[in-house]
Amino acid sequence: MDRHNQVSIELTNSLSALLDAARNEELASALHLLSTEPREVLSRVLSSSVISTSPSALPNTEQHTASIGYRSIGFGQCGIIFERPGHAYAIKIARPSFENALWTDFQAHLAVYQAFTNQSVEVRVPNIFSYVPKTNDKWWDSHINLFGSHLSFPLPAMALITERILPLPKLARQALIDTYCPASSKLAVASQDTNRDCLARIYLGRRRGANDPPSRNFTLRNFNLCLDQMIELDLPIQHYARAIGQALAIMHCSANVDCYDVEFVLGSEGETYTQDVSRSLGLSAENIMEMAPHSDLESMRRDKLQRRATCVWVLDFNLCNIWEERKGLERPDDLIAHLVDAFFENDPYYPRPSEDSEPEMSLWITFSSSYLDVAARLLSVAGKDPRLGLLPQKFIDACVSGQSEIIAQRN
Repeated sequence: MDRHNQVSIELTNSLSALLDAARNEELASALHLLSTEPREVLSRVLSSSVISTSPSALPNTEQHTASIGYRSIGFGQCGIIFERPGHAYAIKIARPSFENALWTDFQAHLAVYQAFTNQSVEVRVPNIFSYVPKTNDKWWDSHINLFGSHLSFPLPAMALITERILPLPKLARQALIDTYCPASSKLAVASQDTNRDCLARIYLGRRRGANDPPSRNFTLRNFNLCLDQMIELDLPIQHYARAIGQALAIMHCSANVDCYDVEFVLGSEGETYTQDVSRSLGLSAENIMEMAPHSDLESMRRDKLQRRATCVWVLDFNLCNIWEERKGLERPDDLIAHLVDAFFENDPYYPRPSEDSEPEMSLWITFSSSYLDVAARLLSVAGKDPRLGLLPQKFIDACVSGQSEIIAQRN
């Protein structure tokens, strides 16, 4: 690695750490965190408390922009994800054999984002900014050097640019380490740069085993937050179940996306300027038409310039399929079977039907009720074939039957 690349990487990592520290300080002040007891910190920070933002509190990065490159913040089956510290976007770069999967990711992600527009649901979908093919010489000529030597495959490549989901704040990350990391690994884990990139997977459908040994490779990247841990931390599990049920209904019934392998995670929210006016102010086109000419939207935005300490996000659409309504009408049983397969093949984000344990039973009732309520509203609008309205209940019933079969096979 040449000296120039080494300096660029060091500046990138330094700025990333600086921004992280500034957000953490702001959050600690806003939440008035007086206790350092890890479980109390996690309960407060991960419970979606609304806080005011102070954009001026974050360091000015403009003078460093030319020297700041991209930093890897995660990877998946189809690509590697990068951030550029101080910027509001992330870039997913496709691996050579997964270029079509990235295009699928873009199509399904866009369908979901558009379906969520003007919907009142407590789940965020990252905005989509652009899709850059590897044949776009102009873009790649000005960006390729910013990736340094992070990649094990050649550039240019296909790139999807979306809103950056900010990681959980340092307060929460350190509390997770203090609470769940083996003592022998705590110092090493806390010092690893990769553990700044912490999103917590919301596993409402899984508890840790009573005799599970501590993880030998503890990491905060894609941290699996299981139901028993959420109960232990007094997190709002009913809120999560309701929000995820609503989100799944919107993706099924409005975006027509099967949700295969999507992820629901806890992450931080960035500045509201990364959202369009309808989402940041809750305004529809009809609302704007009724407003007085030259209304001061900026003042309205500033009055609502808030973000949550933690939000539920849905992401990762590269294995999703978009189904046609015709299939739901002509072969409804096939469609339901497909959606149920996607439900159970996914990581255990969704509550599981249960008749003999709590809070599993109440979580399932909350999840399924919110799913059915939103689905009924979406499928009852003008122009929808009434036969589609029968599908959501069939889906829920099939999930219950499928869970019963799984339990029977275990016994």
